[in-house]
Amino acid sequence: MNMLSRRLLVWFVAAALLLAAALASAAPARTLRFEQLNVADGLAQESVLSIAQDRQGFMWFGSQGGLSRFDGYRTVVYRHSLSDPHSLAENWVRVVHIDPVGRMWVGTDNGLDRFDPLTQRFTHYRPDEPEQRGNGNRHVRAIIDDGTGGLWVGTADGLQRFDPATGTFTVWHNEVANPHSLRHDQVNALARDRAGRLWIGTPAGVSLLVPGAQGFRHYAVASPSGRPLAAQALLVDRDGALWVGTHEGLERWQPGPGNIEPRRQRLDESHGVQPGSVAAIFQDGDGTVWVGMRNQGLLRWQGDTARFVQYRHQVSDPHSLADDFVSALFRDRVGTLWVGTWYNGVSRVDLASGGFARLVKQPDQARSLTDNRVLAIAEAGDGRLWIGNNEGLSLHDPVSGENTAWQLPRGEGRIGSRQVTALWRGAGSTLWVGSRMGVHRFDTETRSFGPLQLSRGDADTDVVRYLHQDRAGMLWVASRAGLVRLDPASGGVLVFRHDPADPHSLSDNVVRPLLEDRAGNLWVGTFNGLDMLDHRTGQFRHYRHDPDEPTSLSHNEVHYLHQDAKGVLWVGTASGLNRMERQADGSVRFTRYLRKDGLADDAIAAILPDRSGKLWLSTNTGVSSLDPATGRINNYSGVDGTIEGAYFDGSALAAQDGTLYFGGFNGITAFDPAAIRSNTMAPPVVITDFQIFNRSLRPGQEDDAGRVVLPRAIEYTRSLALGQDDSVFSLEFAALHYAAPQRNRFAYQLIGFDRDWVSTDADKRFATYTNLDPGQYVFRVKAANKDGVWSEPVTLSITILPPVWKTWWFRALCVLSVLGAGLALYRARVRVLSRQHTRLEQQVSLRTAEVEMKNRMLLEQKRELEQRDERLSHAAQKAEDATRQKSEFLANMSHEMRTPLAGVIGMLGFALRDDKLASSTREQIERGQANAQALLSIINDLLDFSKIEAGKLTVERIDFALAAAVENVVSLFEEQAAAHSIDFRVEFGHDLPPFVVGDPTRLRQVLVNLVGNAFKFTQRGQVTLRVEHLGLDDAGCSRIRFTVEDTGIGIPEEELPRLFEKFEQADATTTRRYGGTGLGLAICRQLVELMGGVIGAVSTPGVGSVFSFTLPLCRGIAPPLVPHVPREPHSHQLQVLCAEDFPTNQIIIRMMLEELGHKVDIAGNGALAVAACAHTRYDLILMDGRMPEMDGPAATRLIRAGGPPEAPVRDQGLMIVALTANVSEEDRSRYLAAGMDDFLTKPIDERALHFQLARAIERQLARGVPLSPMPGRIQANPPTVAELDAMFGVDTLGINPAADTPPGLAAASAPAEAPADAGRAAAEALRLRLRDAFIADLPGRLDELDAALAALDADAAGRLFHGMKGSAAYLQDQELHSLCSELERAADRALWPAIRHKLPRLHQVLGRIVVP
Repeated sequence: MNMLSRRLLVWFVAAALLLAAALASAAPARTLRFEQLNVADGLAQESVLSIAQDRQGFMWFGSQGGLSRFDGYRTVVYRHSLSDPHSLAENWVRVVHIDPVGRMWVGTDNGLDRFDPLTQRFTHYRPDEPEQRGNGNRHVRAIIDDGTGGLWVGTADGLQRFDPATGTFTVWHNEVANPHSLRHDQVNALARDRAGRLWIGTPAGVSLLVPGAQGFRHYAVASPSGRPLAAQALLVDRDGALWVGTHEGLERWQPGPGNIEPRRQRLDESHGVQPGSVAAIFQDGDGTVWVGMRNQGLLRWQGDTARFVQYRHQVSDPHSLADDFVSALFRDRVGTLWVGTWYNGVSRVDLASGGFARLVKQPDQARSLTDNRVLAIAEAGDGRLWIGNNEGLSLHDPVSGENTAWQLPRGEGRIGSRQVTALWRGAGSTLWVGSRMGVHRFDTETRSFGPLQLSRGDADTDVVRYLHQDRAGMLWVASRAGLVRLDPASGGVLVFRHDPADPHSLSDNVVRPLLEDRAGNLWVGTFNGLDMLDHRTGQFRHYRHDPDEPTSLSHNEVHYLHQDAKGVLWVGTASGLNRMERQADGSVRFTRYLRKDGLADDAIAAILPDRSGKLWLSTNTGVSSLDPATGRINNYSGVDGTIEGAYFDGSALAAQDGTLYFGGFNGITAFDPAAIRSNTMAPPVVITDFQIFNRSLRPGQEDDAGRVVLPRAIEYTRSLALGQDDSVFSLEFAALHYAAPQRNRFAYQLIGFDRDWVSTDADKRFATYTNLDPGQYVFRVKAANKDGVWSEPVTLSITILPPVWKTWWFRALCVLSVLGAGLALYRARVRVLSRQHTRLEQQVSLRTAEVEMKNRMLLEQKRELEQRDERLSHAAQKAEDATRQKSEFLANMSHEMRTPLAGVIGMLGFALRDDKLASSTREQIERGQANAQALLSIINDLLDFSKIEAGKLTVERIDFALAAAVENVVSLFEEQAAAHSIDFRVEFGHDLPPFVVGDPTRLRQVLVNLVGNAFKFTQRGQVTLRVEHLGLDDAGCSRIRFTVEDTGIGIPEEELPRLFEKFEQADATTTRRYGGTGLGLAICRQLVELMGGVIGAVSTPGVGSVFSFTLPLCRGIAPPLVPHVPREPHSHQLQVLCAEDFPTNQIIIRMMLEELGHKVDIAGNGALAVAACAHTRYDLILMDGRMPEMDGPAATRLIRAGGPPEAPVRDQGLMIVALTANVSEEDRSRYLAAGMDDFLTKPIDERALHFQLARAIERQLARGVPLSPMPGRIQANPPTVAELDAMFGVDTLGINPAADTPPGLAAASAPAEAPADAGRAAAEALRLRLRDAFIADLPGRLDELDAALAALDADAAGRLFHGMKGSAAYLQDQELHSLCSELERAADRALWPAIRHKLPRLHQVLGRIVVP
C-alpha cells in the first residue's frame, strides 16, 4: 500500500510537471522590436564589425569605413586622416575593446590604437617585427584582457600580448617544426575562462594556452562528415561552458580540469539551430546567450527549453532585424541589445522593459497567420488559439507559429462571407462562429461547419458582433438588428429589439458586448448605453451617460464588459473606462478612468484581468494596465513591443496559462503579465557639445585671440572660463539611454541665472545663453528614460570673466596712474605758482592803489543800489496795498449796496400787499420792484468782481423770447427818455428767431449797461437800440447783433482800445461829471465773451457812439407761461421753531410766520433749540448760523443725531432751514454739510419763506406726520403801537403813545384815511419799533462784545457782529450793515488790531441810532 502511494505521488508530480511544462510552452516567445541605426543616421559605414560602450555610456561602432560614436541622437565619426598623425590608424575597424580601467582600444587593419577621450586623439601601437612577414600582424581581429592589466591581441598573423605600461608586444606564431606552437597564424576569436586559460579560435580549430605554459594545446573541430572546420567565434559563458561557432554551426563544450578533453555537444535543428556560419557569440548580463549567424539572423538561447528562438529580417516589418548577416553583438548597461549587421547598420532592442510578443502574418512563411486583422480570439486548448479574421477561421500555435485555416462556407455568393467577426467556445467540440452572414456551428473534431443560422439575407442586420453562451446553454447573439437568444437544442430564437414606445425595451438595436454575471444577470452593451436584462420579465434596465451627472456612464457607446474577482462590473466605452459601484440605497454610480487620469486613449476595446488582480486594456493606441487597488496606470505602445495601431472591440482572450491576447488591426499582442516590466535604469547624462556663436569647439582649439577655451573634450570637462566676447554660447546634452531615446526627457538649469529647472524633450537637447554678467555659474542637467526614471544631475562650472576694464588689476593700475598724474600735475603746478607768486608780488603793490579806488567806487554803487531797492520795495508794497484796497473796496461795496437794496425790495413788497392800490400805482411799484431786483442781481455779479476774474461766473442756456427780453430793457428807460426829451427808438430786423436759447439775465445786463451809458452821455438827440440777424454760424445757430447808437458826447479814437478794460473811462473828468466806476464796459466784454460773442465800439467826439455786440443764439422754443397769481394760503398749519439770538430778527420772523397763519416758538440759541425739540414736535426749524453757547451747524448735527442721551429730540428728521446774512458759497456749503435742508438769506424774502413753508408741509405729509388744517383767515388790521411795543418788549412807561405815534400810524385806524397812507404808516411804525427793540437789546450785546474782546474769543465776537449785521439789514442802516460785515470778517480771522481800530466807528454809528 505504501509502495502504491509512492507511485501515485510520483505519477502525480510528473503529471503536474508535464502540465506546467505544457502551460509554459503555450506562452509565445517575446517578440523583439528593433530600432535601426544606419548610414542615413550618421554611421560611418553599413558593416558594423564591433560594438562597445565606454565608461560614460557612449556607444562605439567599428566598421569598414571608420569608428562611430553614438549618444542616442547624434553620431560622431572618427576616420584616418593623412594630415593628422593623431587620427585613427586605419578606417577598417574590426575590434573595439574597453579594458577594466576604462581605456578604449581599437583594433584596425593597421595596428592597435588607444583613444584618449579627453583630447580626442588616438595613440598608435605596432609590434616590432621584421617587415618581411608583411602587415598581417597589424590586422587586429580580436582583443581580450589577460587579467593582469595586459591585452591579448589576435591578428591575421599571430597572437600578441601587449603590455600597456611598457608599450611592448610579445608575439606567438605558428612554427612548422614545433607542434606546441600556435596551430595557425590567423586568430579569429579569443576567450578566457575563470582559470585564466586562453582559448584561441583559428581556421585550424581551437587552441588553448594555459597560464605559465610554454606551448599550446590544440583541439580540432570537424563537421559530422569529418571535414575540418574553422573556429570563427568563441564564448566562455558564466557556467564555464565554451561556445564554439564554426562555418557549419555551433558547438558547446564543457572543458575539464587539466588535460581532460572537453565534452562536446553539437547544437542542431532540434535545438533551433539551422546549419550555417556563426559570426558572433555573446552572453548578456541576464545570462542569455545570443548567436549571430551570417545569413540566418539572430538566435536567442532559452535555457528552460534548451532551444534557440530565431529573429530574422522581415521585409514588411521595419522593426524587425535590419539584416540576416549578424556580425557583432553587445548589450549595454541600461539593458539595450545591439545587433551589428554586415549590410545594414545596427539594430537595437530594449531587453530591460516590455515583454510583449507579436503574432503577425509572415509573408515568407507558408503556415503563418492568414491575415493581420484579428476580430475574434478563442482558446483551443494545448496552448493553441482559434482566431477569426478577414480570411476566415484559423487554428494557431503561438509557440511554433504554425497556422491552419478554414474559410467559411460560401453563402450564395455574398460579399464578405469569409470574415469571422465573433467566436465562442461551446461545450464539447462545439465552436460557435459569428460572421457577416449569421452564426455557424463548427465541430472542432471533424473540422467542419454546420448550417448557417440567424441569416435573414440582409448584410447590415446579419452581422454578428459578439457571442455569449449562458449557464443554461442559451447562445446570445449581438447583432446590428438587436439581441437574439438562440436555443442550440431546439433551434428556437427569441429576438429583443428597441421599441420607442416601450421604455423597458432594448436601448438600441446595435448590440456589442454581452456578459452574464455571477448572479445570473445578462448585461448588454449597446450604442445607446448599458442594459441589464431581467430574465423573469424580459425587461431591460438602462444605464446611460448624463452630461450633467459626473457619476453616470462616461459614454453611451459600450465596447466591452468585464466582472472582476470581487464581482465589480467594468464597462469599456468609446470614451473611457467605467467602474460600477452599487450604493447602500441600491443606486448605481460609475467611477471613470480617462485620458486625464493617465490612460493613453479613451476608446476602450477590451478588458482582461491578470492573476494579480490588474486589468489590461486594449485601446486605439496601445495597451494599458490599471491597478484597481492603487489607481496606477501604465501605457504600452509599439515602442514597447506591442503591435502598431488600434485594437478591435471584443477581440481579446485571457488563456488558462495566464497569457493575455489582444487582437487588432495589425495582428495580435500576446504577453504574460508577470513578465512585463519597466526599465528602471536611470540614463547617464553627458554634455556632448559646446558652441560659441553656433560654432562647435574642439579640444585644444584656439579662438581668434589665440586662447584655448576647451582644453579637453567637453564630455570630460567640469569647469570652463569664458571671456566677455564669448557672449553667446550653447551646451548640447544627451541621455545615454537607448531604449527609446526619442522619449527621454531633460531638465536643465544655469544656477545664477535660471530661477528653476527648464524642462525639455529629446527634440531640443541644448541650452543657449547670451550676454551673461561676469561671475560664477553652474550648469546642471538631468534626464529621465521612457519610463520616467530620473538620473542625478551632471554639473559644469562656468566662469564669465570680466573685460579688462572691469578687472581688479586694471582698476588698481588706473588708480595708480591717476594718482601719479595728479602728483606730477601738482608738482608742475607748484613750480608754475612759485614763478607766478614772484610776479604777483611785484604787481600787488602796483594794483593796490587801483583796487582801493575801485573799492570806494563799489561802496558808492552799493549805497545807490540799496536806495534803489528800498524805492522798489516801497513801490511793490504800494502795489500790494492797491490790490488789497481794490479787493476791500469791492467787498465793502457788495455789502453796502445790498443792504439798502434789500430794504427797498422789502418795503416795496409790503406796499404791494395792499389790495386797494390803484392799478397805475401798483404798476409803478411792480416796475420799481423789478428794477430793484434786477439791480440787486446785477450788483451781486458786478461788485463781486473777484468771481468774474476767477472765471466762476457761469451763464445759463434756457429758452426765452428774444423780442420780449429786449422790450423789457426798453421799458426800463422809457420814462427816462421822456423826462430828458430824448428820442428812444427800437428797431428789429427781419427774420429774427422768435425764441432763442441763451442767458436772458446776462443779455439784459449787457443791454441795460449799454443803453444806460447811452442815456448817461446823451443830452439831446436820440438813442437807438437795433437788433439784427446776420445769418447762421458753423454750428447752425443764429448770429444776432445788438447795436446801441447815441448822439452823445462821443469818445476820442485813441481812447477806444482801452475802453473795455477794468476801471477805465475815456476821460477822468467823465467820472466827476457823469459818475460811474469804470467797470460797466469791462463787465459787458466779459459777459459777451462768456456767451460766445464779441463786442466793439466806434465813436466820433461831438457826434456820438455806436456800441455793438454779436451773440450766437440757437433757435429755441416757447417757454411755458407762468401766470401771475397771488400766493395761495398754505393748506396746513405748521409748528415752527425760530432759533435766533437778536430780538429784532426774532420779531420780524415771528410777524412773517404768524401773518402766514403758522405757530411760532422762539429760541435764543442752539442749545435752547435742541432742548425745545426734546419737549415739542416741530415741523420746521429756522436756524440762525451764529448764536451764543451753540451755533446753528452744531445744533443741527446734534438734532440729526437724535439729541443728547438724557433728552432725545422728538423728531430728528424734521426740516431745518438756515437763516444767514452771509451769502457766500462756503457758508452755504457748510450749512448744508451740517445737515440743514436749505437756507434763507437776511433780509428774508417773503416768497422764499412761503416756498420753504410749502416744502415743509409736503415733507411732513409725505412722512406721515399729521398736520392741523390751516384755519380760516380773517383780514387782520395792522398792529397798534401798544401791540408793537409788547411784541418788541419796549418799555412805554412815561411815554405818551399818542404823542410818539407817527401821524400815519394814528391815522391808520381812521376809516376815512386812504389805504395806501395806512400801509406806509404801518411800515414806518414797524421800522421805528424795530429800532426801539434794537436799542433796548443793545447794552447787553455791547457788554457781551467787551467780554469777548477781552477774552480774545473770536467766535463770540463774530457771532455778535453777525447778529448786529442782520438787525442793520432790517433797520435799513447801510453804514451799520457794512461796518458789521467788516468786523465779522476780521473776527473770523482773529484780526484783533483791525477790530480795535474800527470799534470807535462802531460806537459812533450805534450812538447815531440811539440818539437820531
